[in-house]
Amino acid sequence: MTERTGPTPDPADPEGLRHAISLQGNLLSRQADALAQMSAAQQDLFRRLDSITHTLAELTGQSPNVAAAAQAPSSGNSLASASTMIPENFRLQPEPFCGDVEACGGFLLQCQLIFQQAPRHYQTDHSRISLIVNGLRNKVLQWAQAFLASHSISHLPFDRFIEEFRLVFDQPRKQEEATRRLLNLKQGNRSVSEHLIDFRILAVEAGWPDPALKGIFYQSLSERIKDHLCSQPEANTFEDLVSAALRSDARLRERHTERTRRPPGHSQNQASPNYMFPLPVHEPPVPTSDEPMQVGHSKLTAEERQKRREEGLCFYCGHPGHQVAQCGRRLNSRTPR
Repeated sequence: MTERTGPTPDPADPEGLRHAISLQGNLLSRQADALAQMSAAQQDLFRRLDSITHTLAELTGQSPNVAAAAQAPSSGNSLASASTMIPENFRLQPEPFCGDVEACGGFLLQCQLIFQQAPRHYQTDHSRISLIVNGLRNKVLQWAQAFLASHSISHLPFDRFIEEFRLVFDQPRKQEEATRRLLNLKQGNRSVSEHLIDFRILAVEAGWPDPALKGIFYQSLSERIKDHLCSQPEANTFEDLVSAALRSDARLRERHTERTRRPPGHSQNQASPNYMFPLPVHEPPVPTSDEPMQVGHSKLTAEERQKRREEGLCFYCGHPGHQVAQCGRRLNSRTPR
């Protein structure tokens, strides 16, 4: 049996912990420097390839006869060679991504489009991961640094990297969240066109069919748009309802602009050369059962009826703000005297 000589190391020694942490920090720093050098080398390689591509393009343009002779043997080979000679714009970079979960899908979409515009430069998983890492900032870049420290980028599949990236920074329940926001969306004081932009974005994310979107969109409109839509033919589809709502909003805004342009002190019943009276100058006679201004017994022309429908005016008295069923003049005319 042997006996130990010397001090026994203390596992809780703070100096030892600080030393271990310092070593880990140095390792991470060296790995970050290696990634930066790899990225710089990759960019330099891309620049050289770009220069070679332009040189080949210039040489091809200077000798068209040689190019035509080379393309003559086979049309299939000529198309393939022509496609390989098309220069690729590999210098495109996505907008920086700082960790906003709502911007994650757009960032990955930009990267995917860049891959498609330069397929030769982004054939490998390594090159695709490098492009994404170059667009990361702040805490997202710190996550990539820690993740790549434990997963070698040279052996890391691109799909695995994207899966981990989405798990951390993408919305986990995007469709459910979009459905909830779509059901609570209201137009408020905004125009229909502004409201429609938010509605279409959420509708795509929620994945609802057009018949359901039609009812939800109608409920999201303001009361004044709904009132004006009552005077128009009923829409059959979601897109028809959207078009009708846009027309109603435009017409109501035009009427509001016309009213605000009236000079101060100008009364609605005050005589003016530019004022169009909706009623005859003389008081109408005591209405009979025919009710000459009511729909169905009206002597209004087709143009006048269309005008009142577009402006949301009553078909009986010609005033805005109500329909025939709520017209006070019509109800008073029916009261027995």
